[in-house]
Amino acid sequence: MAPTTANASKVSTLELIEPAWACPPNIEAYTTTKIGGASLGEFAGLNVGSHVGDDLLLVKANRRLLPHSDRITWLEQIHSNRVVALPSVDTTADAAYSASKSHFCAVMTADCVPILLCDKQGREVAAVHAGWKGLESNIISNAIAHFRASPADVIAWIGPAISGPCYEVDAELGRRFSHIDGAVAPSDQPGKYLLDLPLVAQVQLEQAGVKNVTQSHFCTYSDEHRFYSHRRATHQHKRTTGRMVSVIGIR
Repeated sequence: MAPTTANASKVSTLELIEPAWACPPNIEAYTTTKIGGASLGEFAGLNVGSHVGDDLLLVKANRRLLPHSDRITWLEQIHSNRVVALPSVDTTADAAYSASKSHFCAVMTADCVPILLCDKQGREVAAVHAGWKGLESNIISNAIAHFRASPADVIAWIGPAISGPCYEVDAELGRRFSHIDGAVAPSDQPGKYLLDLPLVAQVQLEQAGVKNVTQSHFCTYSDEHRFYSHRRATHQHKRTTGRMVSVIGIR
């Protein structure tokens, strides 16, 4: 699905990506891009990460621009497999689950895989931050376990992330996912491999019983105009970069 610009006047300058999935009409879901926002320099655009060195006043201003910003719970992400059920005073986790209209789930990314989940009835939602550490330690199945709905009644969207052709890893990391058909491929560089994290996420969702999985096919690394990318910033010898956020909630 092509990115869309929000209709509300206060977010008219933002470019948001809306999942192209068959979710119930009462579900609100989107991923931000770099487009819009007040951040400058290495963070130019809509940086929502408060932990990357950006001016916190600008980050807060960017966050206020987001649809339903007053309902979003921001996590302290640590590349774990921990899931919190909202509302929660403990927000140190890499996934959030909610069955409340007052509490929207959100995860920040800049190459890692954002996964949005909801049930077919529109009563439950979750957002998952899945880097290779989270994928290896089963964060996806941990998030699905919070749903009262059967996994077969859960719908998943895999958002913008670094694509396989752009994610070069060493042999040790490649071996961790070599059991997943098609997830690891040889690189042109000797001793290096290409790891397809979105594919790993899809396979793990399907293994957990989720039958309806949609890939966004947006690559954060290759689309510099639209997305922040930690790997791209590293290759460009930049100190750091911003973060996008993927949000889901019940209206």
